[in-house]
Amino acid sequence: MKKRIKNVKRKKSHPEHDSYLMRISKGELLYKFYYFRPIAGRREHFEYRILTKEKTNGMFEMVSYNFKIVSGVPQKSSVTRVPEISKDQLEDIVQNVVRKTNTGPHSCPKTVFSE
Repeated sequence: MKKRIKNVKRKKSHPEHDSYLMRISKGELLYKFYYFRPIAGRREHFEYRILTKEKTNGMFEMVSYNFKIVSGVPQKSSVTRVPEISKDQLEDIVQNVVRKTNTGPHSCPKTVFSE
């Protein structure tokens, strides 16, 4: 006989420690994965990353975070989640990050999946 655990509240992991920063539900699409490698952080393997998905209602969701490798261990910090954003707002944010990070054409956004 299996034991059942009732009314157990599961702890949500802190976003920096969540290996699934963005979940893709049925009908949603991974839109783009952007990464920026500012010259100042190249020795530390620092990147600023933005993950985006297109939701079923046509809006987008965005998660951004800092990423670096310390002693061979990948680390995420400063995780920011925007649950609903328009495509125009998303493009404005990406262009602003390009200006702020002074990234060159070799660091421009890379499309992982787009339909």
